[in-house]
Parts: sequence; structure tokens; C-alpha cells
Amino acid sequence: MAMWQEHRRFVIHSLKDLGLGRTKIEEQMQDEIKHFQEVLKSFKGQPIDLAARFTPSMSNNINTLIFGKRYDYDDPERKTLDENLDEISKISGQTATHIFFPWIKRVPFLLNWLGFEKGFKLFKVSEEIFRKQVEEHKKTLDRKIIRDFIDSYLVEMEHRENKQEKTSLGDEELVGLVTGLFSASTEIVRVSIEWLMYTMASFPDVQKKVQKEIFDVLGPERNPEYRDQKSMPFTHSVILEVMRWKSVVALNVLRYTIADTNVVGYDIPAGTIVMANFWAVHHDPRHWKDPENFEPERFLASDGKSIVKSPHYMPFSIGKRACPGEIMANMEVFLYFVSILQKFDVHFPDGYMPDFKGIHSVIYKPPSAEIRFIPKN
Repeated sequence: MAMWQEHRRFVIHSLKDLGLGRTKIEEQMQDEIKHFQEVLKSFKGQPIDLAARFTPSMSNNINTLIFGKRYDYDDPERKTLDENLDEISKISGQTATHIFFPWIKRVPFLLNWLGFEKGFKLFKVSEEIFRKQVEEHKKTLDRKIIRDFIDSYLVEMEHRENKQEKTSLGDEELVGLVTGLFSASTEIVRVSIEWLMYTMASFPDVQKKVQKEIFDVLGPERNPEYRDQKSMPFTHSVILEVMRWKSVVALNVLRYTIADTNVVGYDIPAGTIVMANFWAVHHDPRHWKDPENFEPERFLASDGKSIVKSPHYMPFSIGKRACPGEIMANMEVFLYFVSILQKFDVHFPDGYMPDFKGIHSVIYKPPSAEIRFIPKN
């Protein structure tokens, strides 16, 4: 079995064992959302920067899953991880040039100019934090009480070693896996929710319709649960449409061919870098009417009471290498979106004109903007 297959299979089983799809992870998210709502309330409707306020809450959800703990919002280690991730994302977008001009990798001053060295140093700092977490878990591991993802991996690795099974599970592989999970889970979900907030502030009529559905199902006080999504088709359609319309991951993670192959008549030699263009799929007029427009109704059945998904909707990729954290990401987006609109009205400051030309990096981000979260009475 290939390394990616073994690790993907382990991640899926481990997430289920840790409570994904059941109430445990959902309850942890709801606790974090309560902390976040108090932060929003503290600003009393004053304009705030989206990314700065959303980041610590989003990263705490994956921290709880991987490390078994949440960080205070001003914790220096949490700040380092999140700031490094943001900077590496920017640098990665700049350095993508080498994909199309491979010779750049052999010109040191160009690599430095593009930010390779800086990005590598930041990556190593974050990696050391994750490595320290792994070592601390080894010292305190109780095989009868699995606290988090790192515990789960260590126990499984030890089990396979004791049975003398051939396995790719190892210490360095665990550090790499944790690094990847943290990076993907934190930024992609956060930016998706930022786009949702930006869109709601831009389309107040849609916001009011979502809020009406929330109040019809939940009332003003009951916390949303992921299963409530089935009773909120319009709210669900808004989430689906924003994730299609503003495809946060426009291009998939790079792959390369391991053998010569042929795709619809095109010969592709071994070693060719391959990218899936999700943006193109999500904006193809052959599959979507007026794809550049924001139209949540495209995901609703004719009676408006249920969701109709298109086979051309793929924000988390498709096939054997689709994102293993898709369920958790969808849960997180839904719970935050509904919880915020249940308690707050979302508006831009007076005079601000929304601009839907986002910021391109590895992740497609909304324009830099401040938003007002006005507590509901």
C-alpha cells in the first residue's frame, strides 16, 4: 500500500474514532463558538478586521482535535503558528512561478527574491512546534485514554511495530501529517467563513432570508447542531453557492504523473506536474447558468425545500484523494455561519462599496475589509 493511501486511511478512521460524525467534535466546536461570540460582542458593533478575529477561533478547532487542547487567543505559540501559516500561504502563491519555469530552482538569487528561503525558515519554525507537541505526547501517552489525533497515531504506530507489520507510520511522518492537517484545516475553513460574512454584508436581503430560516428552526437561543442543516435548505444553499462562486481552493494540491499516460488524446509523460482547476469547473457555463453571479437558488429543488447538488460541485476535490476532512470542514462552516447570523446582524461600515475581486495566493481570500457585527436584541 502506498504511503498516501495508508495515511489517508488512518486519518479517516482516526477522525471517526475521535468523534467526527458524532457529538463530541461538534460539542467542542460549539464551545469554541461561544468564546468567539463573546469576542464579537465585546466590539459592540464597531468595525473589525475579519481575518484577525476569525483566525484564533478557527485554529483552536483543529488544535483541540490534534493536540487535545485549545489556546488562549493571545497565546504566543498559537500566534506564531497562525502568522507563519498566513505568511507561507502568501509566499507559496508568489513562488508558484517555478512550476512553469523549473529552471528558476537552479538560480539562488531568484529563489530568495521569490521568498523561498523566508518561507522555508517559517515552515521549519512551525514544524518544530509540532515536533515538540509529538514529543510531549510520547511522554504522557496513556494507551487506554486517547486524548487526540497525536495519541491515536502513536498508539497505532506502536501497535504495528509490535506486530512487526510493514508500515509507513513513523515519527517524522506524524510531524508532516500534523503540519498538513493544521495548514489545510485552519486557513481553508476560516477563509470560507470570511467569504460568507463578506457576502452577507453585501446582500442584506439574502442575509435576512437566512436569519428568518434560522429563527424558524432554532429560535433566538438554541445552539445549532449539524443535523439542523437538513431543516435549513436556503441557508445550506447559500453556503454551497459561496463555496462554488468564490472557490477558496482554486487549484488543487500539486500532483505528478508516475508513469506515461494519455488523457482524452493528450500524451502526458511521467513526472509531469498536474493541477486540478476547481475554479474552471465551478465557473463553466456548460454546467452552471450565469456562473459569475451569486445565485443560491441554483442548489435548491423547485419547491425550495431540499438541496440538489451538482456533480460539478467539488470544493474538496473528488475521488480517492478528496479531502479526508471534508465532513469536519462542512460542519465547522455551517455551525459558525448559523451561530453568527443567529446572534448578529452583519454590515459593512457606512460608505463601503463591496468589491468581489478577491486576493489570490494559495487560498483565494476576500478583499481586506472591516465588518460590523451588531448584536441582536
